[in-house]
Amino acid sequence: MNIQERRNKDGKITSYRIRVFDHRDTQTGRQVFRTLSVKYDHDKTEAWNRKNAEKQGIIFEKQVEEQTASDSHITFDNYCDYAIGIKEKAGLSPSTVYSYSGYRKRVAPYIGHIQLKQLTPAAINKAYSDMLSTGVSKATVYQYHLFIHSMLAMAFKENLIPRNYASAATPPKRDQKEVEALSEDDINAFFNALYADKKHYMYQVMFSVMLATGCRIGEICALTWENIDFENNRIHICKHFIVDKTGSHIHDGCKTNAGDRWLTMDTSIMEMLREYKAYYEETAEKYGSKWNYEDNAVFFSQKKYGTFLNPATARSWLNSFTAKNGLPRIHPHMFRHTSVSLQLQAGISIADAAKRAGHARPDVTLRIYSHTLKKNDLHCCEAVTKAMPKMPKREAV
Repeated sequence: MNIQERRNKDGKITSYRIRVFDHRDTQTGRQVFRTLSVKYDHDKTEAWNRKNAEKQGIIFEKQVEEQTASDSHITFDNYCDYAIGIKEKAGLSPSTVYSYSGYRKRVAPYIGHIQLKQLTPAAINKAYSDMLSTGVSKATVYQYHLFIHSMLAMAFKENLIPRNYASAATPPKRDQKEVEALSEDDINAFFNALYADKKHYMYQVMFSVMLATGCRIGEICALTWENIDFENNRIHICKHFIVDKTGSHIHDGCKTNAGDRWLTMDTSIMEMLREYKAYYEETAEKYGSKWNYEDNAVFFSQKKYGTFLNPATARSWLNSFTAKNGLPRIHPHMFRHTSVSLQLQAGISIADAAKRAGHARPDVTLRIYSHTLKKNDLHCCEAVTKAMPKMPKREAV
C-alpha cells in the first residue's frame, strides 16, 4: 500500500491518494493497481488526517484482497464490455452476446459515459426519455431497459454498486399485443398463390413444413437431411441458425432446453419431403463439385450452391412474394403462431402444444396464446350444460 499527498497550487493538502496492488495481468505481466482518494478535512489536524488515510487504506487494501472494493471510476460502457465478456465465457449463447454487443453500442450515447456510481434511477429515466424523444420505440426502449438491468445486476453482485439502479427506474410500458396468426382465409389465399408459383418449389415445401411443425424460422433453416426420419415419419429439431460476432452459422442446440425435440409428421408432409429430396439430389448433381455436400442443408441457398439458407433471405423472399400477389404482409413467425393457435383451438392441451412448440414451460404457451382460447368458451359451456337434465317449463301456480 502506498499513500501520497495531493496538494493544490498553494501547496495545501487536499486529499490522500491510496494505491494498492490488485493483480498481475496474465497477458502482459504488468502489475495492476487500484486507487482510492481520501478527502483532507481542514477542520482536523494533519496528524489526524494522515492517520485517517492510513486507516482507510487498510480497509481498502482488505477490500481489494477480498475482491469487494468498488472501482468508482468505471463507466457503464466500459463495465458492459467487461460484463459481456464474462457472461460469454460463462456460457451465454453467441446470439445473445451478439445482441448485447449491439445494445451496448446503441445505449452508449445516452449513459455509456456515466460512471456506475452515478448511474442513478433518475439518470436512467432521463436516458429513456431522451431515447423516446429521438424516435426510439417504446418496445425497443424496454428491450434496452432489460439489457441495462442485466448489466447492473452483475455490477451489484460484484459489489460495485449498492443496488441495481435499473430496478428503481421506470421504463415505458410495453403495449401487450396479441400474437398475429393467420385466419383460415389467409392460409388458403397464401398457399393457393404459393402452390400456383411453379418457380419456387423449395419455398412451397419450406413454408408448408413451417406451418405443419410450428417451428421458428431459424430452426427450419438449420435442418439437415439427417434430421428427417422418413422411416418413423418425424423430424428432429436440434439446431438453429444464428448470427453472432463471427457472422452467421448453424449452432448445435436450440433456443431453450425444451427446444430439442422430435416432431411427428403427417404422412402427406413426409411424402412432400420425399419428393423434395429427389429435387434436392437432382439440383446437387446439376452443380456437381460446386455443390456444398458438407452442409447437407434441407433448405439451401440457391446462390451459394447448397449452403444453409439464411433466414434473412427467406424473410426477404416472403415480403416480395406477398407484395407481388397482393397478399397481406406476412412475417415467418406468423406460421408458428398459426400452428400453435390451431392446435389449441382444436382442443390440444396446453402441455402438449408447449412441448411441440419447444417452449420451456406450458405457462409461457398459455400467456402467449391465451387469447386464442376465447373461441373455446362456447364449447366449454356446451360441455357442461350437456351433462345437466333439461329443466321443465315453469307451470303457473
